[in-house]
Amino acid sequence: MPVVLVLLLSGTWLLSGALVTGTDPLIVAVGRTAVCCAALTAAAASAPGGRADLRRAAARPGTVWLLGLLGFAGYAAGTLLAIPRIGTSLANLVVALMPCVSVAVGALFFAERSGPRKAAGAALACAAAAGYAALGADAGDVDGPGLLLVAGATVAFAVYGFLYRRRMSGVPPSAALPVLLAAATCLLLPMALPALISHPPTLAATGGIVVLGAVVYAPAYLVQHRLILRRGPVFTAAVQLAVPFTVRLGDWALGTAPVPSSAELLLLAVCCGGIALVTGRPAAPLAAKA
Repeated sequence: MPVVLVLLLSGTWLLSGALVTGTDPLIVAVGRTAVCCAALTAAAASAPGGRADLRRAAARPGTVWLLGLLGFAGYAAGTLLAIPRIGTSLANLVVALMPCVSVAVGALFFAERSGPRKAAGAALACAAAAGYAALGADAGDVDGPGLLLVAGATVAFAVYGFLYRRRMSGVPPSAALPVLLAAATCLLLPMALPALISHPPTLAATGGIVVLGAVVYAPAYLVQHRLILRRGPVFTAAVQLAVPFTVRLGDWALGTAPVPSSAELLLLAVCCGGIALVTGRPAAPLAAKA
């Protein structure tokens, strides 16, 4: 599942990057969220027991609105509104700190200890991902409100991971996600409405948003949330640090970027090493000799 998640999330970045060049980012955000919600709702409703699971998820309105705000609407709005202020590279640099933020949030608020190996791996992977983002960052991009927006979005998603695991573990992700995405769509729509009215997306962009939400984001969210439930938020956040590097390799394969430099390849190797420390299981102790 970690490999599938990295490939799917890389696809979301590549397709989203192509869409936002001619379409308002908030339109893309609310569109992909609404389409993903519709696709997952249809799938859940058609599965045996799916409608009952959907009702169970919707029966917790306080949790639904809180998680929809933290994990989807707040995170999307914070990152998308920060990018025009500080640039994509600097925004990615802050988001790259997610595993370390998850370790801190888990220890401070959820009584979860990651252990020295996972903490060291998260720090190493974050440092490599941040270094990679810094290669493309511009010192002139530093902007206080922009940094606060993306930092707030990063903390919000870290908190979301722990709350989702704690409060929605009894509901399958295939049923919980449509309800959370519906709440997020309601929260995002007022922000995107001015752009929808003044600059509606073209037919081609609409088709791209449908593909992005139904074909790429829907399975990506399912895999991501199953990993959160099975292995925890720190594990999932660490795995996702491979995404920027995979996107870079994808851009090279598509001919939209040059060959990765030696520095980028080195940082990729270091990041993978850190991820391995977080995601690998500790070796079993040797049996004592008789």
